[in-house]
Amino acid sequence: MKIDERIPRIRGELRFYSYILIIIWAATVFGLLSWGVLKTAEATRRMAFHVAEAYFDKDRAFRLWAASHGGVYAPVNDRTPPNPYLENVPERDLITPSGKALTLINPAYMLRQLHEHFSELYGVTGHLTSLKPLRPENRPDDWEKNALEAFEKGASKVTEYTQIDGKPSLRLIKPLVTEKDCLKCHSGYKEGDIRGGVGIALPIDSFLQIQRSEIGIQLVSYGSIFVIGLVGVVFGMRRLEDRELERDRAQEALRASERKYRMLFDKSMDGVFMTSRDGVLIDANQSLLDMFGYAPQEAESMDVRQLYVDSRDRDRLKELLEINGHVKDYQVRYRKKDGKFIDCVLTASVRVGEDGSLFGYQGIIRDITDKKKAEEALKSKAKELERSNADLEQFASVASHDLREPLRNVTSCIQMLEKRYKGQLGSDADRYLHYAVDSAERMSALIDDLLTYSKVGTGEKHIEPSSCEEVVERAIVNLQSAIDLTGAIVTHDELPTVPGDPTQLLQLFQNLIANAVKFHQTEKPPTVHVSVQSNENDWTFSIKDNGIGMESQHMDRIFKIFQRLHTRAEYEGTGVGLAIVKKIVERHGGRIWVESELGVGTTFYFTLPKV
Repeated sequence: MKIDERIPRIRGELRFYSYILIIIWAATVFGLLSWGVLKTAEATRRMAFHVAEAYFDKDRAFRLWAASHGGVYAPVNDRTPPNPYLENVPERDLITPSGKALTLINPAYMLRQLHEHFSELYGVTGHLTSLKPLRPENRPDDWEKNALEAFEKGASKVTEYTQIDGKPSLRLIKPLVTEKDCLKCHSGYKEGDIRGGVGIALPIDSFLQIQRSEIGIQLVSYGSIFVIGLVGVVFGMRRLEDRELERDRAQEALRASERKYRMLFDKSMDGVFMTSRDGVLIDANQSLLDMFGYAPQEAESMDVRQLYVDSRDRDRLKELLEINGHVKDYQVRYRKKDGKFIDCVLTASVRVGEDGSLFGYQGIIRDITDKKKAEEALKSKAKELERSNADLEQFASVASHDLREPLRNVTSCIQMLEKRYKGQLGSDADRYLHYAVDSAERMSALIDDLLTYSKVGTGEKHIEPSSCEEVVERAIVNLQSAIDLTGAIVTHDELPTVPGDPTQLLQLFQNLIANAVKFHQTEKPPTVHVSVQSNENDWTFSIKDNGIGMESQHMDRIFKIFQRLHTRAEYEGTGVGLAIVKKIVERHGGRIWVESELGVGTTFYFTLPKV
């Protein structure tokens, strides 16, 4: 499956795991938040209970203090009338020497006054109650009654969270135990008896506000932790997704590379091999097996040293590999299974383990037996061609000399006949003698041109910096008689210095300018202009005239030897000049072409390299 096809599956799996992690993270955070809220509520209740107990202990301390003193006396007034339930107590009422009336306040009376007159100071109310109350106001409500009954069964305290006057409150009641000092006012009880209970009602609004504040802080804290964790999970999964995709792409690239390597290994036209350091063949492709004529099972674990015609070649190869790490184009002769020798070129490198240790070699072997045979044959042909060219050059030189001498004799004899017998043998004889002299002269020119053509492509090239400016000026001087005869105007731009053979460059420009002067229109003098254009790697020269021009179908013919488009007497030639020009240009690494329009003129273009 391709990586592009696996991307949706990878993303789907990672998203599934992301959702599971998010759910686990949400459950963890929510669980911790719930535990924190419960602990906060528990702490709030515990604090409220401790405060209620503190109020109870305060009341008990007041009551014990009063009981230990047998009660206290206080001035009689509207708020503190004599306690009717203490009528049987001696000295309940006293008159001070100053006449001020005092009444005895026992612990229960004192505690009741504290609850009735000072509860609004802190908002905490108290109630003294009993299953057998003396005062009707001390009768217990249902909750207090149940608590008093629980005390008789051994309970030490009873609490309840409830609503009092629409406000949340904590009710706490503890048993009222008869102390020794209480027996003075409470006959019929013995020390340790439970006479009733003292209840406290504590408003807990302030505690709940603190609780709500703490819970709010926890909500914000845990919410922030959840969001941070959620972002972390999403970001982590994105990173994991990217890394997973990168890993899959890397694995896919590795698999593709392995497939490509295996395909190149198996399909290579060259032999590919892997060997151990001591020469055991580990792997080889089919081309290598075919090259040496072995079957796969025969080549398995083969000692490659047996393939070398000269075992020293293998030793030298191993030495070079271990010194340089690789070799390229190492030529060696091998022996095939059938005993035949093959010449090969080998490119190889060392195989190195992860720890850097060398454990084998790998490389490519190419059979160059046919190539070497072809090279030998080519060298032989080149030598033959060199001899043939030398023979041809010598033949051209000898032939031109041997032909020119009798041709000069023939020409001289005919000219002497023409001079001595002109007008004596008739007009036809005079005409024939003139044709013979003209043909002999043309034959001499043709021999000279052939000799020049043969010399262009042979011999050593004398390449040196050559000023085209000077070459063109020399060509104009050489052609001055033809220029004066036709009234031609020859001009040129500033021309560069190029690497070339000065003699052949002179012949090149001279032939092209001579052609431009020769093939002119009769009704107007010829104009010839030589210009040049600089390119990146070469110069493009042009020689433009206003001559007779030519038709487009003839443009390819003019550079072939002995091809002449004009046979009229005023356009004499051998048909070799432009062939010489083309050969000179190509010998200098350039190319030549022509543009022409019949009756308008012709422009020859050719290039010469800058280097």
